[in-house]
Amino acid sequence: MVSVISKPVSLMSTDNVQPKIKLDELGNLCDSIEPFTQLILQSGKSAVRLHCTVPTWSPASDICLDLHDLNELRSRSLLFIHDLLQSLRSSGVSASYCLAPSNSPLCLICAQPPGAGNAQITSTASDLLKNAPLKKRKHVLLADLESGPCLVIT
Repeated sequence: MVSVISKPVSLMSTDNVQPKIKLDELGNLCDSIEPFTQLILQSGKSAVRLHCTVPTWSPASDICLDLHDLNELRSRSLLFIHDLLQSLRSSGVSASYCLAPSNSPLCLICAQPPGAGNAQITSTASDLLKNAPLKKRKHVLLADLESGPCLVIT
């Protein structure tokens, strides 16, 4: 099942509280499928919904210089989502996903229980961005959150 959320998800937060979220560098996208799948399996969840932010626009940054970079990130992340779904399903986890447009130069993939709301995803994304060392392109970070694992793709 695929669903697309039409309302953009804002990934910027105005809170001054710095959460303590540990981020692990995974290298490239292919190297991140197995650790992400293992975290979900270790959590004992038999069903997850992947909430995926899809970059649609972003001001120039070190990660994303222009629309070509943004389009390349979007293409890589969408192909990755399908590979990740295949890995989860072959491991016995019922997995679906939803796509949410975002105004950030990165893609977030958060595994949530099937009924989780979008407000929780926005909060999680904001918390991750505060601590993420986002200086490299084609980089993957993994966070193991209380609600489930989350990937940050640049």
